[in-house]
Amino acid sequence: MSGMDWATLNHDLFVHVPIAAAILLPAALMAAQRPGRGIKPWWTTCRYLAWTGVLGGGLAVASGFRAARASRLLDAGAWLLKGSFRDPSPLQVHQWAGLASLVLGALLLRSLHRKRLDHQGIGILGLLLGLLWAGATLVAGFSGIRPGQPVLPEPRASRAVPGTSGPAEPEAGAPLRALDYGSLVPLHPAPVKSAPHGNRWIRVWVSPEGEGAYREGRPLPAGAMVVMSTVEDRWGRPGYEQGPLYAMEVMPGGRPAFTFYWPRVPEARRDETQGAERVYWRGNDSQLAGCLACHGNGIAALKDRSTWGIPRRKTRPEPREAPGAGPETKVPFSPQ
Repeated sequence: MSGMDWATLNHDLFVHVPIAAAILLPAALMAAQRPGRGIKPWWTTCRYLAWTGVLGGGLAVASGFRAARASRLLDAGAWLLKGSFRDPSPLQVHQWAGLASLVLGALLLRSLHRKRLDHQGIGILGLLLGLLWAGATLVAGFSGIRPGQPVLPEPRASRAVPGTSGPAEPEAGAPLRALDYGSLVPLHPAPVKSAPHGNRWIRVWVSPEGEGAYREGRPLPAGAMVVMSTVEDRWGRPGYEQGPLYAMEVMPGGRPAFTFYWPRVPEARRDETQGAERVYWRGNDSQLAGCLACHGNGIAALKDRSTWGIPRRKTRPEPREAPGAGPETKVPFSPQ
C-alpha cells in the first residue's frame, strides 16, 4: 500500500489533528494579547499550534480529495463537488470549509511570524485570523464526521432513483455484461500481442450469434457483443497485471457501441487516462473517439488482426552419443 493510499484510508483520522489545534489555539491567542515581560513563550505556543493545525489540515484536505475521487464522488479532473450553492449538502460544506481553512491558515501563519518587539503581544489581527481559522476548521471537521455514519457517503453510481427500489441503471457503475466475458465464446486459445491496444496481450470473446461472422470477417448481427480482455506485457510475454477491458455491442441498424473499463489503472500507465485511477467510458464519451475511428464500421478486417503469439522458449538439443558407444563399450588395452 502506497503512502497516499494509506492517507486516503485514514482521512477520518487526520481531521482530528486540525480540530484539536482549533480548539486549543484561541485560548493561547488570547493569552498572547497581554503586552509585557514574559510574553514570548506564548508566541511560541501560538505558532506551534497554528503550524500543527495548518499542516494537519493540509494533509486532511489532500487525503479527502483522494478519497472522494476513489469513491467516485468527484469526477476525474474535478475539484469541487457538484450541487446547489443555495442548498448545499453537508459534504459540500465540509469541502468549502476545508479549503477556506487552508487560505486562512496561510494568512494566520504570516501574521504570527511578523516582526514585533519582545514585550509586544500577538495583536488583534492575529487573534481575528486565528478565530476565523478555528471556526472554518471546526465547521469542516464536524460537517464531515457524523456519529455512526462514514465520512464519505455511498458513491453516486449505486444510489437509487427516488420512487424506485433499485439503481437508476444496472450498468451505471460497471459494465456487468462485459465483465461476464468468460461465458462467451473464446476466439484465441492463447493471448496475442496487439500493438494498436497499447502493446498488450489480448484475448477476444464473442457472443454465440456473432461467432461465425467474426471468424469470417463479416459484419456482426445486431445484438452481438465482442469483449477483449487484456493483460500488460512483461518482458515480451503476458504479465500478471490486468489491463483495460474493451467491449463492443452492435446496436439495431448496425451501429457499434463501445465500452472501455479499467477498474484500477497502474500508476505507470495513468498518462493514458489523463491521470485517472479508475476509468469507465461508454456511450458518447469523447474519450472513445479512438475506438470509433478504427471500428466505426464494426470489427477489424481479417488482414489487420494480430497474429503475434507468445514466443516459444528455445530448448537445447540433447547431446548425441557416438555410434556403437555406450555404457557397456570397452576400449581394448594395447601396449606400446
